[in-house]
Amino acid sequence: MKDTSKIKKENPYIECVTNNRKKKFILQELPEEFINWQINERIQLFDFLKNKKQPIFFNPHLPTLITLNTNKIEFPINAACKGIGLVPTNIELGKLTKKINEILNNVTKTDFDSSIHKRIEGAMLLYGYPKKIDRFCLGGLEIFSSQSYKNILKNSTVSLFYVGTRPDYKSYQINCIAEIIKKNDSFYKFMMSMRSLFEEAGFHYQQTSYPYAIKYHVVEVFDKSLKVRSK
Repeated sequence: MKDTSKIKKENPYIECVTNNRKKKFILQELPEEFINWQINERIQLFDFLKNKKQPIFFNPHLPTLITLNTNKIEFPINAACKGIGLVPTNIELGKLTKKINEILNNVTKTDFDSSIHKRIEGAMLLYGYPKKIDRFCLGGLEIFSSQSYKNILKNSTVSLFYVGTRPDYKSYQINCIAEIIKKNDSFYKFMMSMRSLFEEAGFHYQQTSYPYAIKYHVVEVFDKSLKVRSK
């Protein structure tokens, strides 16, 4: 299926062609509260794994991705739960990928539980250093070339909807321009390295291949966290 979205990025703007219409957006920075939520929840997850526990459901990593199916009239909205995380800046991308791959090479012949501390060490190369995090985009891997993927090829404007649990009940709608990234790209290679750290974890369905990565360029953020209603 042909990619007609035609992403063009020139800071602070991102331009895309969707449904044969050219649109330009201003890139927006992810809120510090969102970044901290993502980091803190990852650290809690790592503590679980160190103690050989598995999360029931990892909300901060699994937002609902909303895309539009332009071939449907009555119900054009498509919703799918996707694994999405923070990503490094372009300057850090190659360096972090190299360091994570070195760790992966060292644990190849070691079972998952025995190598968990090294794997967490790899993930913390990003999550332990907030200044290395790109504040203007998020990233994920495409597994099935599903309806979401097909929709993005035609219309790259998407929404990510995050819902957290108690006690804070964090919730965010993040509107993005989704960019399909191929295997030869450094961004794809980073995403694959990060996934490989925890591919064998119990909360993951192990997959045979990932044809694409997707970069979600942030253009709008809405904090929809639960609050006490004022009188």
